[in-house]
Amino acid sequence: MANLGEFEFIAQLLQGPAAEGQPFYRHPLALGIGDDAALIPPLGPQEQLAVASDMLIEGRHYLADCDPRSLGHKVLAVNLSDLAAMGARPLAFTLSAGLREIRRPWIESFLDGMLSLARESQCPLVGGDTTAVGAQASEVFSVTVLGVVRVGTALRRDGLQPGDDLWVSGHLGDAAFALNQGIDDSKLNAPQPRLVLGLGLVGLASAAIDISDGLQSELMHLLNAAQRRAAQPQCLQANVNWQELPLGPLIRQAALAGRLTPSQAAGLAITGGDEYELLFAAAPRERARIEALGPQLGLALTRIGSVEFSDTPGVRWRDAAEAQPPESLQDMITRGGFRHF
Repeated sequence: MANLGEFEFIAQLLQGPAAEGQPFYRHPLALGIGDDAALIPPLGPQEQLAVASDMLIEGRHYLADCDPRSLGHKVLAVNLSDLAAMGARPLAFTLSAGLREIRRPWIESFLDGMLSLARESQCPLVGGDTTAVGAQASEVFSVTVLGVVRVGTALRRDGLQPGDDLWVSGHLGDAAFALNQGIDDSKLNAPQPRLVLGLGLVGLASAAIDISDGLQSELMHLLNAAQRRAAQPQCLQANVNWQELPLGPLIRQAALAGRLTPSQAAGLAITGGDEYELLFAAAPRERARIEALGPQLGLALTRIGSVEFSDTPGVRWRDAAEAQPPESLQDMITRGGFRHF
């Protein structure tokens, strides 16, 4: 089949299901694909926009021979995960792409994955841009996603408080293991943004972040954000039991089979990126409500530690006996998670 030109590509989107069933397009003042800019319907008097952007680059974030449908899903999912971490309801998104050529079968499969998730999350595609890159250049996809939160209720990184419990959703480590082993696994290729959980945590959680670069890195982001926001200088420490982390089924099975040591499995859960689960903090008085929320959503929510004042800020990994991690695990933690540069 022939490749598409830019205007043929846009025409295909206009004729396709990009807006099917989306509340955005049912508003008489909404305008999406096909003009110089999209028009966002008026927000409610007590609502504000949440905006997030992420870029995926061929050869760094995905392989050239990856499944295009999975890639389309993931390009949108990683952005929706940021909205989930803010407790925001999706509104719409834009897609910009730098492509060597617009290959018809490939792009149709890519859009199928992306727009299926868009319909599921009620977040329509409303615009963007395409441009050609050099024949030897890496392709790149950039999404900007818009969400809505009630004024003053957004979950933020900087709300961490001494005494807070630390929680994570789902399980950890399988995406990193799948990437290392070349395994086709849904955790890596089709992550599920925790949008419903994010909305459910509004009013319960004091701080939240999605786990894209690894649990260790995200814990440090929460601690550093709280430090910057504090009116008075304070040092916070996160105390986390590495033996109680919710390990994914892939690494649990590998550990049981002796292909991973317990320390290696925990290291993947601590430093592995591409999780797109939520790490959040909440006061101990909210434990019962959070524990009830998990079964309501059909999602495991695991309390992994707590936050306290300390003379030695940072993350303190320990076991049930308060002992330091084995040296092999400490080495993995020191090397850290994903680095963008």
